[in-house]
Amino acid sequence: MSQQKPIKLSIQIESEDGAPINIKSIQINDQVFVPENQDDEYSPDTEDEEKVSIDIPLATTAIVPEVLELNTEGQHTIPVESVPQTQAQKPLQPSADFNTLEEFGGNSFYRMFWGKLSYTKLNDSQTTVSYEGGEDVFDASFVGKWLEPSRIHKCALDFPETGRNYFPGALAVVYSRVIEVIDGKHLIVDFAYNGGNASSPKTATNQDGIFFFDNKLAINSWSGAAMRKDVLKANAGQIYACLGMPRINVKQDSTLNFAGISGAEQPAIHLMMSDAFNGDKDGKGEGVLISFKETFGENYVFFDLPSQGKVSIDFDWQFIPPTYSQKVVQYGVPDCYFFYDKAAYSQQYGLKRVSNKNQFRIRDAMKKALGFVRPGVAFSMPNQGYCNGGGIHDGREIKEFCTYRFEGNWLGKNPNNMKARTSGGLRVEWIGESKENPGNFIEMESLKAYRFDELKFKFLSNASLEVDDPNFTWYHLASQEWTGGNSTGYEASSLRVNGKTIGLNTNGDFWLVYGDEDVASRGLSAHRLSFFDKIPKPGDIISQDLQDIKKNSLIAKLSDTNFEVWGWAIQEGDQLSYAGKNFTVKKTERKWKTWEQFAAQYSNPPERLKRADRKITYTEIELNQPVSASLAELEFQVVKGGLTACLDGKEISGCSAVWNFGNDAPGHLMYIDYNVNLIMKDVRIHGMIRSTSKPLWAETSTALSGNISSIPVGPLGATIWKRGDKLQLADPESGLVTEVELITDFSGNAGKLLIKPIKLSGEFPAQSILTALYSLCQEASFENVNFVEEDLRPCYSERIDYRPQGLRLRQMITKNDSCRVKINGGRISWYSNLDNRFEPEVEITNHPHMINPKSVVPVLLNPVVSDKKGIHFGYQYKQAGEAEIFVLSRVVVRDGKEIDLSNSVLGSDLYLEGNGDIVLNGLKSENFIDNGRDTGVGFNLVVQDKFMATKSLELKGQNGKAGLMVNTAYPTGALKIDFKKWELIPALFNNEGFQSKQNKNDARYSDFVKISDS
Repeated sequence: MSQQKPIKLSIQIESEDGAPINIKSIQINDQVFVPENQDDEYSPDTEDEEKVSIDIPLATTAIVPEVLELNTEGQHTIPVESVPQTQAQKPLQPSADFNTLEEFGGNSFYRMFWGKLSYTKLNDSQTTVSYEGGEDVFDASFVGKWLEPSRIHKCALDFPETGRNYFPGALAVVYSRVIEVIDGKHLIVDFAYNGGNASSPKTATNQDGIFFFDNKLAINSWSGAAMRKDVLKANAGQIYACLGMPRINVKQDSTLNFAGISGAEQPAIHLMMSDAFNGDKDGKGEGVLISFKETFGENYVFFDLPSQGKVSIDFDWQFIPPTYSQKVVQYGVPDCYFFYDKAAYSQQYGLKRVSNKNQFRIRDAMKKALGFVRPGVAFSMPNQGYCNGGGIHDGREIKEFCTYRFEGNWLGKNPNNMKARTSGGLRVEWIGESKENPGNFIEMESLKAYRFDELKFKFLSNASLEVDDPNFTWYHLASQEWTGGNSTGYEASSLRVNGKTIGLNTNGDFWLVYGDEDVASRGLSAHRLSFFDKIPKPGDIISQDLQDIKKNSLIAKLSDTNFEVWGWAIQEGDQLSYAGKNFTVKKTERKWKTWEQFAAQYSNPPERLKRADRKITYTEIELNQPVSASLAELEFQVVKGGLTACLDGKEISGCSAVWNFGNDAPGHLMYIDYNVNLIMKDVRIHGMIRSTSKPLWAETSTALSGNISSIPVGPLGATIWKRGDKLQLADPESGLVTEVELITDFSGNAGKLLIKPIKLSGEFPAQSILTALYSLCQEASFENVNFVEEDLRPCYSERIDYRPQGLRLRQMITKNDSCRVKINGGRISWYSNLDNRFEPEVEITNHPHMINPKSVVPVLLNPVVSDKKGIHFGYQYKQAGEAEIFVLSRVVVRDGKEIDLSNSVLGSDLYLEGNGDIVLNGLKSENFIDNGRDTGVGFNLVVQDKFMATKSLELKGQNGKAGLMVNTAYPTGALKIDFKKWELIPALFNNEGFQSKQNKNDARYSDFVKISDS
């Protein structure tokens, strides 16, 4: 370092409680420095001074080597007045009621520049950043601050083990730090940006940049300070940036409130982690890179919660997520959590509230200044949280809930992952401002990569290739089925070249040939890849070889024309020869089989092959003419291969890399379980709500009666019931319930539970239920919940896969009919799983629009329409250039119940079945709309069995208007219809308005089917 170049040194020293210590003077290299605002005249060696000697080495930052092509997509004319945006006001002064972040070393320095910066490489480790406007904007306060630039750097292909973190091989954001301000329009940062071209660095103009102070440590210091206030406050609109996720280690029995100015724009924390890479070299998705730690810290969690005690958090600041994010299939981009409770059996409780009003504040500023949003800008919120439960109980019932309440909006790639595996004490709430101003909770599917097109491939051999693209590397495609995890299941990844497909197989193929947990055989790097199925070229041999598994490629003969080929990328139209005769591949189909099935071709297979849990992927081919030879005799020679032309060493344009699952990545909008208390009010949602089924009850293995002191049960799978707990022994079918008290802890395994001796008042048959009320959820409510697309347009097909069976069990044990799933208005789907023993009852109010639950039959079991306002059933949907789509609805009545669907509206056919009564007063049908034209034809009530045999079903109603079809030939008397003042209108496929498969000639038919218009 040049001795003439001045060094600007910043030091923050804190006491044990986190408060800054005032420095009277500091001595460096025998020179004394006194603060500029020092009131007293400096006097050395006064008696009350504390002299401290500290050796401070100058920090050196690892610089990324040269790295490769600027994506010019979206480059528009920059508005003239695209001036930098700065903090609007000074920080608040601390008071007795609250702290400010500045007390703990924080700094709201945050300067945004849109389209007005240019970046010119100065040398191998530095870049000159220039402001292209007319005024001076840089000053000494910028020195030491961090810079988030646009995507102006083609990152190195080298893997970033240490030093500056970057996404290898991609055009990406790389952070740097200001080391010198030259003048008001020029400064120097400590990284050599290449303008998107590694081989020939160039100046990048009309670019953006956000200069900021890293407040990560300041936030950590406040949260951990012994003498901190419960409230952290900041001025309206103040933004505190953090390079990496700040971590607040929450102590039990604590309160943390983030407050702003009432009625004004929220203060904000902007997480600076754009294009961060935390994959591993082999694409397994494991570990934390040293370069990630050195750049962003090693934290992924904002609030790290304790396992017990009351925790009250009110986060009324705006959390602004990272500006840019790489679009990956599964691995490479860090997953962060807002809340994290890692305890297996959490007893933490209290309200944790987050108000998220405008996560796109900075994106909106960009768009206002530039007139567009740059490619790759994401601002995707982190996961709301991970937990296994929460809440506290008294051994019988929940006394305090652990509540996570999210208000406003939350748009992210994977919004929620909260489960209640230990009790019914967890509540998750999504709350909007009002019905008129709903919140938006959206799975951002647009950020989930599943297809990368217009790539350029260059094949290096018949089993390896390389790619060079600013927006794609092989790390973008890494996934658990192919490169990581323990999945050896179905092939999900493939390549498309010249209209042909090369499957990339799974872990199961590589591990079978190269050994368990093998990763090296893929040869994975940012730009290079070795694949399993070789490209066949003339002269290659495809045959069975039981001595060398690497050469064993003809693994089964299904018939004289059908064979199974493994390890070769055989294509339709390929030609093979055998015994002087040529054969053409007529058809190919990708299939899988287990290792155990693969081993069937061996007379004495190795022990390691005897596994049904691992699979290989192969191609079944059909030839144009038969081959009579046995599998052992066959030795096909390749005559012509459809992919052979790829092996000429030339670059091939228009290629694709594909993840076959589309954007339905695990997690979806929510990934919860059946025991969560789930409350949604005044919100629009997009994405599937997925849940796991781990019911917290056990079934008795024998009948019980008389005096008992133990209860034999099957497994529960959790060790949550403890000595002294009061459990409920229930026979749900008869309604018999008795409370028992444990005298030992329950292991969770099948066996006998020891209880205080008790005399039963009746007989409990085998498969009666033993549970704790504290194990059962208490509420599931959806009020004014509307399905939308990601862009907030109305959506008519989405799925809530959440079946709170514990709610129904609670209803049966306590005989409390408020324990129902409640749907109040909105546009929503629901489906009942008729196979569940305790499928919850659904109470419906305010005439909701019930639409399609994607991929399952839309069926409601015994719905309770308590306000008699009815339901809007089904919909029709028309997309430009496509046929009209109709999604029917279905209602099942069971157990002799009466359900009242009066005042309902048919937006498509409504199917009815079961055993009981259905009331249909005032039911009306909408008309079928054909390409915007009202046809005057309506929809039908359709009586047809699907889930059960109808033996006694009665439909009754008056003042209705709809078609009626009886599609099952019920015996006379099994179906009763009593419609008065009913208008049978022409309906779809029912021009007369009524048709029936029952025997109308039966003399008793008219006694049971009565339909009149008066």
